[in-house]
Amino acid sequence: MSESHTDADSSAILLPAPPNIVEQLRSGSTDTSALGDMIEQNPELVQEVLETINAPYVNLVREISSIDEAIRFLGQERVTRLITARLLKTAFITKSRGFLEDLWSSSNRVAVTAVLIAKELKKDMEVAYETALFHNIGMALMYTEFENYRTVMRASYKHESGAISAFEQHHLECNHASLGAEVALKWHLTEQQALIIKNHHSSKWILQRFEENSNPELLDNLAILKLAEFVSDLSNQIAKVTINHEWKAVAEPIMKHVGLSWSQLEKLKREVIIELLEMKM
Repeated sequence: MSESHTDADSSAILLPAPPNIVEQLRSGSTDTSALGDMIEQNPELVQEVLETINAPYVNLVREISSIDEAIRFLGQERVTRLITARLLKTAFITKSRGFLEDLWSSSNRVAVTAVLIAKELKKDMEVAYETALFHNIGMALMYTEFENYRTVMRASYKHESGAISAFEQHHLECNHASLGAEVALKWHLTEQQALIIKNHHSSKWILQRFEENSNPELLDNLAILKLAEFVSDLSNQIAKVTINHEWKAVAEPIMKHVGLSWSQLEKLKREVIIELLEMKM
């Protein structure tokens, strides 16, 4: 992966390994007939995945009632992405830790928003959902590692430069975006997804990618993530900051890429917020 800044040595921070089921699913060696049996061994996971598949924002033509049916209807790759995303919560989020619960709630809100935007733009919803759920997971590791992380993180969002990763790097010699990219690779997300996660707070890198315009698929997924952060009001949700300084720096090339005017963006934002409210998110 290319880098937008120098990373500190984060080797002392333990990256939770993916559960065995994720290793097996992402390896591609499990045949379809055995896949359902493997997933069915975890009833709680089955329930969560079916709830996600049948959620209003996915907008399937009919309700899916079993994992076998989900695999037949959606395909093995899509179901694998959903399972990987749901198991991320189990591995990283502790119910007794308020910030971690808030972090998951905000990431889930961004992920659902990303699906709604991807659907509107006719882009890959599963990739958008998975990338968004993973993109801030490095915050969970930083919070566990540094007692003052929440204070530093909030200050990074308040800083007018909008350089959130650089701010964390300066104060803690580590940043959540780089850690999140390491987790993404360890959990078998694609190189492209990890690259987006690593650089999603580097305005310079983002602007360069849109200027080069050499990888339309990367630009689509990057644009959807940044739009989802803005539309879901992530800076306010996670850091209690009402002004998204970072968005101001990157908004124009993103909107140009997806073909949205400012008025169209505001209309999309209103529609998404209404849907989020209806889903009580």
